[in-house]
Amino acid sequence: MREAATQRVRQAIIDVFPTASVQVFGSYVTGLYLPTSDIDLVVMDSRAADIKIALYAVSRKLHELGMARGTQVVAKAKVPIIKFIEHESNVNFDISFDVPNGPIAAGFVRDLMDTLPPMKPLVLVLKIFLQQRGFNEVYQGGIGSYALFVMVAAFLLVHPSRHPHRAGSKRAGVLEKSMGVLLVDFLRLFGRTLNSEDVGISCTNGGYFFNKLDMDKAQLARPYMLCVEDPADADNDLSKGSYNFPKVKQAWDFAYQQLTADSEASESLLERIIRVDTVLTDRPRPKDPPVPEQLEQHIRDVMHHRSKRSRHEGAHKQHRQRHREKEKDGDSSRHKDKKQRRERSLEFADPDLDAPQDRERQRSHRSSSKEEERGHKREGSHRSSSKDDARSHKRHKEKDRDKDRDHKLVKHHRSDHHRSSKNRSSSDRHQPKHIRFSEHE
Repeated sequence: MREAATQRVRQAIIDVFPTASVQVFGSYVTGLYLPTSDIDLVVMDSRAADIKIALYAVSRKLHELGMARGTQVVAKAKVPIIKFIEHESNVNFDISFDVPNGPIAAGFVRDLMDTLPPMKPLVLVLKIFLQQRGFNEVYQGGIGSYALFVMVAAFLLVHPSRHPHRAGSKRAGVLEKSMGVLLVDFLRLFGRTLNSEDVGISCTNGGYFFNKLDMDKAQLARPYMLCVEDPADADNDLSKGSYNFPKVKQAWDFAYQQLTADSEASESLLERIIRVDTVLTDRPRPKDPPVPEQLEQHIRDVMHHRSKRSRHEGAHKQHRQRHREKEKDGDSSRHKDKKQRRERSLEFADPDLDAPQDRERQRSHRSSSKEEERGHKREGSHRSSSKDDARSHKRHKEKDRDKDRDHKLVKHHRSDHHRSSKNRSSSDRHQPKHIRFSEHE
């Protein structure tokens, strides 16, 4: 049914763009699709000048043929797509243009599933969990299928059962085989333990956690966001649009509590977190669609090249980070040496006995100037009082000046009187002062 619907949609697209090739990617190629999952198609070599116009052209063609319903053109997304339901099969389709990352990622997923066998059932359970709660669409803030796959791959690669430090265990270096244990560990890690504000996750180089600030991948406006590194492009964050991750984290934490709570022997623990219905129970086992051998080899070559480039870029970023840290340490040591040289020069400088007094005088001068600045900023009453003080000070200075002038006049008068008394006769000297003054008048 899905293969026939894919052929019908492919033929409609080729009628609009005869030179294009339509490729299938995503969960349908990897076998990780659910009964309600959509089919992802990418139109390559379309020669379309405007992707938005091309999407609307495909939409019109599908409606003319009566093949589509519920059509939605998402033109403002990072990758513009057209979403619709194929009328005959009731299967959802997503169509994009000239984006080669999808088929390449599908080849990477298939290779990793061969390496990690528990990945496929674990991804399917988590996809159902998110789909039943409405957290499976990226444009609605949920987690996409590819981002979830990378999260599961990184989780399995860094799982404690694979670590050599468990040398005392019989299963040291061998991945845990119990799906129940792996599911509980995943829910505990991403629902409760992982510090998503500071730490990101990658499935390259054997899987590792990294500091988001050191790798320049932190969203400062939304620090709570999860960071999942794209294995094909180290600069791409697969979860940067999953703004509802806090709600997803709460749902995973609640599921972890449900699975670890007390239960009866006959009870199904999985039914506590997943609603089992006929759509799931009656679903036939999916078959992997055939992939051309040339496309498969091309996908492997491109993934190898991109993983090698991402490793080089990561090493280069680490080198630049170490270089910046060395520069910071060098600057701090230079400032410290400069301060020590200045202190030594002060120790061996010529002693100045008046230096403490000068410093005290300078401090008093600075404090007085600060007081004057504060005085200018006070209220009007304080300013008027300072003006009155200035006037009184001026009057006191004038009084002191008048006293000095009077003192000089009196002194001058006494000196003149002494000189005149020397020139007078002796008889005049013996006369009473009041008689002499009366005669003088």
